[in-house]
Amino acid sequence: MNTEELEKLRESAYAMLKPSRIAHVAGCEETAARLAERWGENELDARKAAIVHDCTKKEPLQKQLELCEVYGIKPDSIEKESSALLHSKTGAAVAKEKFGLSDRICEAVKWHTTGKPDMTTLEKIIYLADFIEPTRAFPGLEEVRAFAFEDLDRAVSMAMTMSLENMKDRGIEPHPNTVNALSFIKEKRDTA
Repeated sequence: MNTEELEKLRESAYAMLKPSRIAHVAGCEETAARLAERWGENELDARKAAIVHDCTKKEPLQKQLELCEVYGIKPDSIEKESSALLHSKTGAAVAKEKFGLSDRICEAVKWHTTGKPDMTTLEKIIYLADFIEPTRAFPGLEEVRAFAFEDLDRAVSMAMTMSLENMKDRGIEPHPNTVNALSFIKEKRDTA
């Protein structure tokens, strides 16, 4: 995919977003590209995943559930109640179907919200890029941004810990994928 094709992907994906979301997606793309360069990942794949990662984000829960039916996605009980969780899975399906993106790119889109145990480098990059991109601002973020370029697993662990603490503070049940992903990273770090 050349620069022109990448621009076409941006145009198509941006057309699916609320206008207020475009700055976040653009920031996520640039952050993903920088992280890909730092961690030896394919920059083009990182850019593509970042560009489409929120392509179904604006859709309400009912529409997300309809997309699950169309694409054969079987949401769990927590996902059935949350368009914020479902958009990663429906977005991955749309990225495959509408944009013809590779499985590895679509998997990075699929896991950018909850994470999962044993994430690939690309999956970690998209998870982190979504979390640390420049339009985000909240306490503790600068430390995660710094570690993203020093210790990828530590940065992912920090981001997941912050997300889980935020959910707990707001009385939201965390998705088991995030809990299990964090446990996996911590166990891996402890045995390294």
